[in-house]
Amino acid sequence: MRVLTVTGPYRAEYKAVDIPPLEEEQILVRVRCTGICATDYSIYTGESSFVKDGLIRYPVRIGHEWAGVVEKVGQRVRSFGPGDRVYSDNGISCGKCEECRKGNYNKCRHIRSVGTINCWDGSYAEYMIIPEYNLHHLPDCLTFEEGALIEPASIALDAFEGFPLTKEDTVAVTGTGAIGMCAAWLAKYLGAGRVVMVGRNDKKLETARLIGADEVINNVKESMTERLMELSDGKGIRQIVETTGAPEVLRESLKCIASRGRVSVAGFFEQDIDGIPMDRIVLKHQSLVGAAGCLGNAEKVCRIMQETPVSLLPLVTHKIPFEQCAYVFEHFSDYAREKIKIMVEFQ
Repeated sequence: MRVLTVTGPYRAEYKAVDIPPLEEEQILVRVRCTGICATDYSIYTGESSFVKDGLIRYPVRIGHEWAGVVEKVGQRVRSFGPGDRVYSDNGISCGKCEECRKGNYNKCRHIRSVGTINCWDGSYAEYMIIPEYNLHHLPDCLTFEEGALIEPASIALDAFEGFPLTKEDTVAVTGTGAIGMCAAWLAKYLGAGRVVMVGRNDKKLETARLIGADEVINNVKESMTERLMELSDGKGIRQIVETTGAPEVLRESLKCIASRGRVSVAGFFEQDIDGIPMDRIVLKHQSLVGAAGCLGNAEKVCRIMQETPVSLLPLVTHKIPFEQCAYVFEHFSDYAREKIKIMVEFQ
């Protein structure tokens, strides 16, 4: 099979490799599509903080947003068969530790992230091998593209964990990438009375309206802080989901949240950040939390996709064949203005 492997900073190579033999609980899946994530690109460039910290080591087969069709199953697999449409968790449990033996795969201490940290070979490949307990059926009512969007939406879902929303609440989302868009979509579904999207590109902001945003702010043309305080009658926003990875946007977000409000950070910054107003956070009982997804979120998102009439497909701005992946990474900046999600298709 053909795979795309990042062998070092700015080096991505297509290789022909053998398909490994299946273990008894594993499943061979033919990949149908995979989304290109900003994390994939930061691994490619070497700028990822996880590359610098040694948590990601070259060579690495990237790709973690995907959907496909079962090709073959191991001898002990009972829940899947050839031809089944599937997607997976973004982490792979070991299947051997005490928690895994109890079926508590989300508590596994040896989880390997698909295509990233402690890498389980990712989805930039014609085939993937996934254990049965980390694979899920993709309903017929969802496209393969929607299946690949489940992963970024599962990250966004983490931003709302333990923070229920009501019709009285306003949620603001900073950043018009896929995770930001998914956060706006989820905020509306989860009950927020008003959803505000903040970004720099009018075309992307209009896409945000299609998937749930009630208000949009172009923070190149107007002050995000002033507009959010105006929309909240000076009280501040109850929750902001920050997905840009820009320190200045995080600092501004912390100025805009209400007392006992929360900023959920669902984007990597690739750096440490100074200038966080800790005394203000303490004084106003505010929360600053990280959101990186967890096992179980993917299945929740899949159910939401089936329940809501609002599709995430407007996020797919580009479709390319697998053979063009390396080219896209080499010319990534050319896509920056227009792209929300680039989807890679396999023949």
